[in-house]
Amino acid sequence: MLRGFITGFILVSLCAVIHIFGLTLLAEWLIQHPLKSKQHFSIRRYSLLLTSVFAIITLLHLIEALMWAAFYHRWGLLGSFEASWYFSLGSYTTIGYGDVVLPPRWRMLGGLEGINGVLLCGMSTAFLFAIINEMFEIRGRQQATHSTGEVTNDAG
Repeated sequence: MLRGFITGFILVSLCAVIHIFGLTLLAEWLIQHPLKSKQHFSIRRYSLLLTSVFAIITLLHLIEALMWAAFYHRWGLLGSFEASWYFSLGSYTTIGYGDVVLPPRWRMLGGLEGINGVLLCGMSTAFLFAIINEMFEIRGRQQATHSTGEVTNDAG
């Protein structure tokens, strides 16, 4: 049982590092290429940006679930890699159909993976919310500037 907790803690920690590192790199890129670099609101531009961010975040989650699946497969906890991947995605997303289960002494890993997935999905949701919130603020400032005819510097 202790071995399962230690293993789970290591996997949770690795996933957290991957996710935080990925979101930090993405945030840094967004800061270097600010939304406000163009004066006028562009639905196409914002849609493309959100789609790209969503795809990158989804890729991070898939990498993390794949890491859990690789562990399950490497230690022979499930019959095949396909079963490991299927179980991992079910656990990570907390769907957990129950048609594939870990051996009794490793079952707690499924729950730990679920907790890990929920927390990292929550972090991703907060990240997306921050981006969308900034888009609304930029749009509001642009409308206010346009309606008053003032020119402002949004660089800072």
